[in-house]
Amino acid sequence: MKLYKVSIIITFISLMMIIASCSKNNTSFDYTQAIETTSNYVEAQQMTDLLLNTYFKSITDSILLTDGISNIDGANISYTSTPAKLTIEYPWCTNDGYGHTRVGIYEATSESGFFDSLDIINFEFKNFYYDFDSISVSGFSIVNKGRINNNYLFDIEVNNIYRETIDTATNKTFEMTYKVDQSFTRFKDNSSPYYTQEDYFAISGIITGKDQNGFSYSAVIVDTSLLVNSLSCKWLKHGKVNIELPDFIYNTTTNFSYDTGCKDIYSIIMNETLFTKAFDGGQTNCPNS
Repeated sequence: MKLYKVSIIITFISLMMIIASCSKNNTSFDYTQAIETTSNYVEAQQMTDLLLNTYFKSITDSILLTDGISNIDGANISYTSTPAKLTIEYPWCTNDGYGHTRVGIYEATSESGFFDSLDIINFEFKNFYYDFDSISVSGFSIVNKGRINNNYLFDIEVNNIYRETIDTATNKTFEMTYKVDQSFTRFKDNSSPYYTQEDYFAISGIITGKDQNGFSYSAVIVDTSLLVNSLSCKWLKHGKVNIELPDFIYNTTTNFSYDTGCKDIYSIIMNETLFTKAFDGGQTNCPNS
């Protein structure tokens, strides 16, 4: 009888261990894939920031506001005040100055103007490519919340950004999606009413999405360490983001902790282990048209 009870207990413990192991991914795989998913968030944040940089530069560009046309970040840009419309057009294989290639058009329109408090700016993307990946966007809008302590606050909302990339070696298609609910506070260089390289944005809020392998993430910027997107730097240079990874054993924390200088690296902390990554290098080599 005792042996029977011991056998039952051992069987029960073994069964529980099997169930527990099946409920989690393999740890070594978890590390590799979790880092890739975290890096996919960083690429999403970076692309969103750079697209917005061009818009914010445009609405404070002296030549564009005076002449109605200008060239910013490699784009041919036109502006009208009545109706309020901004067209940002990239010819074939245009280097945007940030190490990425853009092709196509995105337009910003508003019923009133781009500078009024509570004004809503809506974006539309037409045949747009980023590093030759097809980009489809729905529900992209900015709400101008007006001045807070002499700095403009903008709420950024995007229902969905879909990015499709094709691996030329395998001809396999990868799909990535994400949505944005963030606030950008613009800190303006007081030396000029127009944009300068000293302007920067403090970013708060959240991005949620799925990486190219279908794994989900939810990236929440830490309130006490907001992201800093500076016009003088190609990459995020400050801030901390906690990233929830429901498909993996561990969550991650991403740090962009360089208050001075402009560095092409960021760090990922997972299970008290530090990993250092370089930002996505972009694509500037043009394929045949």
